[in-house]
Parts: sequence; structure tokens; C-alpha cells
Amino acid sequence: MFSLALRYLCGFACATHPSNRETPEWPPHPDRVFMALSAAYFETDQRPEERALLEWLESCPQPSIQAAAVTSEHAAVPVYVPVNGDRRNMKKPIMVMPDKRKRDKRYFPAVIPESDTVHLIWDVNLPIEHRPALERLCAKVGYVGDTSSLVQMWVEDNPPSPTLIPVPPQRFTQRLRVPCRGRLRDLEADYKRDNDAGEYQPRVFSWGHYRAPESPPTPILPGSAYRLLIFRREEGPVLDIMDTLAITDALRGAVMCYYPEQPPPEWVSGHAPDGLRSDRPHLGFIALPNVGNEYADGTLKGVGLAVPGNVPQTEVDRCLDGLFGSEEPRPAELAMGKLGVWQIVPEDSFRPLVALTEDTWCRPARVWVSTTPIVLNRYPKTDGDAEKNIADSCEHAGLPRPQEVVLLRASLFTGVPLARQFPALPSKFGKGQSLHTHALLIFAEPVRGPVILGAGRFRGYGLCRPYRNGGEA
Repeated sequence: MFSLALRYLCGFACATHPSNRETPEWPPHPDRVFMALSAAYFETDQRPEERALLEWLESCPQPSIQAAAVTSEHAAVPVYVPVNGDRRNMKKPIMVMPDKRKRDKRYFPAVIPESDTVHLIWDVNLPIEHRPALERLCAKVGYVGDTSSLVQMWVEDNPPSPTLIPVPPQRFTQRLRVPCRGRLRDLEADYKRDNDAGEYQPRVFSWGHYRAPESPPTPILPGSAYRLLIFRREEGPVLDIMDTLAITDALRGAVMCYYPEQPPPEWVSGHAPDGLRSDRPHLGFIALPNVGNEYADGTLKGVGLAVPGNVPQTEVDRCLDGLFGSEEPRPAELAMGKLGVWQIVPEDSFRPLVALTEDTWCRPARVWVSTTPIVLNRYPKTDGDAEKNIADSCEHAGLPRPQEVVLLRASLFTGVPLARQFPALPSKFGKGQSLHTHALLIFAEPVRGPVILGAGRFRGYGLCRPYRNGGEA
């Protein structure tokens, strides 16, 4: 094992997140550190042993990361700075001083972490022949990110325990850019391409999948056959929980439109190759409201994708790359007609809202309560028919059958309207508001979420949340 330690000499890190120029990046992505080392190589004497070291490093497994929590964030105030030349012809010589040039808007977001030192930790041994070259390159690196992010970098043989570890991609919480085999060659080709074209062009990144280590290991619990991907609203009008169908319809439309393969596969569209409705697990589209707290107002803070657990991560990545871009990530636009347009980005901030954390919707619990109405599959004809309908829906979603189902007119969470006040599903579903109900579900043992039930489960209805007060969470 070996690690690279980065100490931010000014106590802050200034670097823009790849998905949003106004948002800071933290922790520093491994690929950003690799590019800093590569720049140190290209801008100095380019020794063969340094190139050999970088080519070995890019072929190593993804590193773990130790990075402290953030104490404060510097607002991304726009700054207008002189450009280096005519963007349409960067080869044109600059004939005027900087104070006479056109100024373009730039952002310099920054974070102040609790500790000024970050470690990238590789679970491989550093070959003795590469150590001198790595130490020499580390000494040449002066900053990571913006030039104001001055760093000291060194090789550390005894790093602390990581706070983020690479994981199999089935249940990641963060995607970070990572170097891969051939990265040094690609960076060299990108520089030549940009220099010849006279303008900067987007680079292609490779993504690694990370989450915090679990200690002690959690027992295997029964749970949903789906996993949850969360996206936050970056820009757009404030919407209410009653607008759930509008935002989930816009999210589905964007995913379908931008999926690289047309028509999209069955797990995305929910339709079999013959055009009939699929009976296999497929994408669910949900809205994430601010409910169940003293400040609950029912506003939507973001959206999510409920992804079937059996879908390969390569397919999920294709979906995300289509939605947000495979080169330099961009926000995805969700158009909702008269309601306006949302811009969304993956939620990977270091202090997410409660409504945008996986734990809020997926934490193991025995007692769950609906936040959007559960839409019954059929009109109940006898007493207990509705409860049985919901229990059957649990099994259909891969959950255990609940011990008890209690129907509710109103959710137990604050900020949620009555079930029959929510708009009905589109007429093609044939489900009116009379089939709407809230419910409390009690399981024999804790189950993992997401718990999404009923006929509207793929359009944002039937979204449940663990219930603490009066029940075990």
C-alpha cells in the first residue's frame, strides 16, 4: 500500500465540479490529481522514468480517498477576467494588454475542509524503481485545481483510514473521475488537438464508483429489488409535491430522449420489443419532497431514478452519460410546459438536503409510511381488499409481505396533502383519485428501501419513507 498526500497550504481547495461550474469539487477527484502530476511532467524535462511512472499509475486500481468533512463553502461569485485571445482564433496574436481585452465570466468556488490534508490511497505496493520518479513529480506540483489552490504533495506510506472507497457499481453514492490505462497518452493528444484547433474542447473522462466504508458491516437485510439514484434541482421554478406527475413525466421524457440507443431498451422504456407493457422490472421515476420535519413545506428538492438491481452498471452509466453528457458533464433539462424547466445534476454534494440523501428513503426500517398516494390496482370490493392489494404490491416490488397494512386518508408526515387531493394518473392508466390512499406498513423485520408501491410506482406515486415516531426506524 502507498498513498499520495496533498496538503492545501492556504487551508482551502478551489476547483469547479465537472457537472456545474458554480459548485466546488470535494474531495479532489483522482483524475484531477493525475492531471496535476501529468502537467508537472509535461512542463518540465519529461524524463523517461517519470513517464514510465505515470503509465504505471494510470494502470493501477482506483484509489481510496481520505478527506475531511467541509466546514464552510465559498459562494461562487462570478468574476469577469480577461480572456487570452480570440476564442474563434486562438492563434491570433494578442495585440493589447489584459486590461483592454474582452472579459468573460468565470467562477471560483471553494471549500474549507476540517483538515487541510487529503490522501489518495492505492492498495498496491509502489515498485522501488518508480518511487524516485513519483517523489520528484510530487515536488513539482504546485497546485491542484485553480492556481490559488496551492498544495504540497508527497508520498505517504502510512495513510489514515479512507472515508471513500471504490465499490462495485451496483450501490455507489458518488461518481468521481479516475485515471485509466492510456490516460497520459490521451492527455497528450488532447493538448495537441486543442493547440492546433486554437480552442479548448471537452475531454472524455472515466468514472469510478465510490461510497463511504461500512463499519461494522451491516447484516444482509430483505429489501427492494431497486436502488435509488438521486438528482438535485440546480435551477428552475419551485414545485410542490402535487406536481409530482409533471416532473416525473419530464424526467422520463429526458431519459428516453437522450438514451444513446433508440428505441431505448425494455428496462428503460417499460415496454417489451413488441410494444406491449413490460412485465419485467424497469425504471421508476420519482420526485423527492421536503416532508416530515418542522420546516416541511412539501416542495420538491430533486428527483430520482429507481433502477432495477439486475441492470448491469454499464447500462446505467450509458443512461447517465446520455442524460448528463459523457465528456464534460452538463445539467439535464426537464421541460414541463407551463410549469417551466428544471435543470438537474447528480446529487454528490458534501452536505445534501435531507430530502436528497439515500438514507432518508432507503434506510432499513420496520415501519414505512407513504409520502405520495398509493394507487390501488383495482377498486376494493370487500373489507380488507385494499390492504391485500397493497401487501401484494410489496411482494411484486421484491419486498417481504408486511405483517400489517393500515389505510390512511392523510400521511403521517407533515407537508403531505390528503391522498385524494393529488392529481389522478393519466387517463391511459384508468385509475381515478378514488383509488388513491395513504398507508402505514409494518414488516416483521427491517427492510431496505426504496419502497415504491401501487399502480403509479413508476411515475412517482406510492413513494414511502421510514417512520420514526411511533415506530422502529
